[in-house]
Amino acid sequence: MLRGIKTSNYILQSIRWNSTNGPVAPFATPDYQGRKHVTFDKNMPSYTKPKAWERDGQDKEKWFKRKHAHHHILQKPQRENTQRRYDGIKRKNHEERMEKVKEMEKIREHRTRLRQIGSNPNIDMLFGTNAVLAALKGDKRKRFGKLYIHNPKDSEKVNEILHLANEKNVKITETSKQDINQLTDNAVHNGIALETKPLEITEIKSMSSKFDEDSFNINIRNEISNISEDKEIPLDTFGKRYPFGIYLDEISDPHNVGAILRSAYFLGADFIVFSERNCAPLTPVVAKSSSGAIEFLNLFKVDKPLTFFEESKDNGWSLISTVASTGKNKKKSSLIDANTINEMLQTQPVILVIGSEGAGIRTNLINRSDYLVSIESGREMNECVDSLNVSVATALLISKILK
Repeated sequence: MLRGIKTSNYILQSIRWNSTNGPVAPFATPDYQGRKHVTFDKNMPSYTKPKAWERDGQDKEKWFKRKHAHHHILQKPQRENTQRRYDGIKRKNHEERMEKVKEMEKIREHRTRLRQIGSNPNIDMLFGTNAVLAALKGDKRKRFGKLYIHNPKDSEKVNEILHLANEKNVKITETSKQDINQLTDNAVHNGIALETKPLEITEIKSMSSKFDEDSFNINIRNEISNISEDKEIPLDTFGKRYPFGIYLDEISDPHNVGAILRSAYFLGADFIVFSERNCAPLTPVVAKSSSGAIEFLNLFKVDKPLTFFEESKDNGWSLISTVASTGKNKKKSSLIDANTINEMLQTQPVILVIGSEGAGIRTNLINRSDYLVSIESGREMNECVDSLNVSVATALLISKILK
């Protein structure tokens, strides 16, 4: 009880009196008369333990140097070892990063070189097993570069490709699928690509008047002397008949061109003539689509189709243009059956003219043709399916003509 009375007296003594508002706590905030702030700590005495440097009567910094300097000296080797390990790790990481940078730079340079090779107009990057094998077996390509292979199959054709490459001193390079994709523009390459020079197609003026059942001649204009000369082309197809060729006019799809070459070679056509200015160029896509037939067929190109038609007709060749069965340019008097062309080949050479996928043969070429031929449909056709693909139609006509 006495203890409680003393405590109450102490609290009462600590309370200040405000004449206006009554008692004020010693730690209350200042009022508007400008009284100073009174803290609780100021009125409640407390004991603070003196610091070590205060007991010794020294400055804090000097006291710590005197007290702990030897600890830093003893820890110095450990710190140096730690720093060396840190520097070693840092240096190793830097070297690894630099190696990766160099490796990525080599990859970029390699891919850039592959893109340059693939886009070089003076280089054909053939792809696909049959196209590459045909190029190595044929005699049309003047020079070969590298043979790129990826995971080659143990097959007869692949083994023959490798054998021929070694015979012709073609460097064989094993590479990744990504590299061959880069070289062939993501084509279906079967893991094989061959770097070679593009095909050089002979430009002719017309077909010559010299022909028989064993050979025919082409009329070539010498660009230097500007004098025309004849060149003999032997026939290697079966059966006794006069030469049979195909003229392609404005066929722009390389897959269709390749398919026509493949069918023409298989069915026994003797040569193909291209209109130089408006037909698809003979690219590796054409070689792939032809399954290598491009390397074995006699291929010619003409710069002046009208001159070619007129002079070839004068030299005894019959030109027969293909038209749709409902075509506007069909003349009943000139229309013949495909079987008639087979009979015609027993007495004279024939050139079958094939037109573009959409517009067909140009009118000025149709007007200069001797006959027209078409494929009749087997039913009344819906307007959605009004014709055959040009490569399919060509294969059907060749088959009927050379049966």
